[in-house]
Amino acid sequence: MLNTFKNEELVKVQGKVYPVVGGRLRLAHDENKSLTIETSVIFYKEESTVIQATVRTEKGSFTGLGNASVKRDRVLSNAILELAETRAIARALRFAGYGVEYTGFEEVGDGKALPEGVQPPGEEPALEPPKADMDHATKAQINTIFSIAKNINMSSEDLRLLIQEKTGKSYSKDLSKKDASQVIGILKEKEMLRKEGSDMVQ
Repeated sequence: MLNTFKNEELVKVQGKVYPVVGGRLRLAHDENKSLTIETSVIFYKEESTVIQATVRTEKGSFTGLGNASVKRDRVLSNAILELAETRAIARALRFAGYGVEYTGFEEVGDGKALPEGVQPPGEEPALEPPKADMDHATKAQINTIFSIAKNINMSSEDLRLLIQEKTGKSYSKDLSKKDASQVIGILKEKEMLRKEGSDMVQ
């Protein structure tokens, strides 16, 4: 029920109350000794993306899809992958029974008017005002990263871990051109090894 959420896990938008994904996650962790969440990229292009999330609880497995697009989510257009992943996890947790009666905050609106103090879905709090950085990875580089990852069936979580391990960055939008080139090189090596392994089997 809604009253199992803490006050800070609820957001009021146009007179209606919605739980945020963090509230569903807390409930799921509290109720399950074993909880896993896996996400994968179903579709990715420069303008839009679809992510699938699978939540495995002690009750079983539950899957949800989340989408985001530059057109729909203008405020967070530079982080549509993270936003889609957040929406997918929220839906999967909802299907798993955590706040099942209520649409999640992440699923409504496009972030035009976020309530005061609420962090945009998929975003981490900024420690300082963002600085202009002309060295950010290009959209073409980001597209290449996700295209190769999809080709080799790498989940978005594994890709995030790879990016974090090799560059120290948590999100693709934070990569520099040099970072992106490094990640692309690693992914191309994996793609080549996968292809060579496939050729050997044939």
